[in-house]
Amino acid sequence: MKALKKIERENTVKILWAIESGSRAWGFASEDSDFDIRCMHVGKIDDYLSLTEKAKQINFVENNLDVESWDIRKFGELSLKSNPQIAEWLRSPVVYISSEVKDKFKELFDKGCSLEYLRTHYLRMAKQNYHKYMGSGVSHSCKKYLYVLRGIACAEYIKKENELPPLPYKDVISYLPEFVSKFFEKCIIQKNQTEKALIIGEEKVLDFINISLMDKNLKEKVDTSFSKKKELDEYIIKVIKKQK
Repeated sequence: MKALKKIERENTVKILWAIESGSRAWGFASEDSDFDIRCMHVGKIDDYLSLTEKAKQINFVENNLDVESWDIRKFGELSLKSNPQIAEWLRSPVVYISSEVKDKFKELFDKGCSLEYLRTHYLRMAKQNYHKYMGSGVSHSCKKYLYVLRGIACAEYIKKENELPPLPYKDVISYLPEFVSKFFEKCIIQKNQTEKALIIGEEKVLDFINISLMDKNLKEKVDTSFSKKKELDEYIIKVIKKQK
């Protein structure tokens, strides 16, 4: 909270809400994991009228704190593209600063985003991590296995529930076959000790990953359109007008 106050003071902004992202929000952080804090901020109304545009993103790194804050307009612009980071940040169960602005953005994003785009995003990220980090050898990073399998589980959740998945891993791994979810838990036990933990892959799990990542939609362009643009635009204007 001291770091967030420092960011507000040094950048003359107001942080509207702040959450934890990544492994701590997913529920499988290691003892040596950083705190990945993500925020939305808003400047004074003159900042949006001036010819000199202020930076839309603020980054702050100190010790094991990694803070990234987006201006409300950047947040809105990326929402219109059904941005996956926004989908995750708005669902984080670890909240440092909450507000009605966060609740309203989540409501509009959930109603307006492209679920099919976000489903294919999870699969594409899983495929990217799989081919980049698990191309050879028998022993691989527990962390990368978790990223790959969580991506597949989130995609399956969207497919079956027709809504965005929750962040805690326990709420989504039930959408994986039992033998895969058991391997997932093994990876977590190993990773809880250190971010660099390794595990030997199981043939059945590797076969499951390969089959899951053969989705034909991964090669197609998926619609990212946002159906609540007018409502989101009006709400952002309303929030900015409140700033003195």
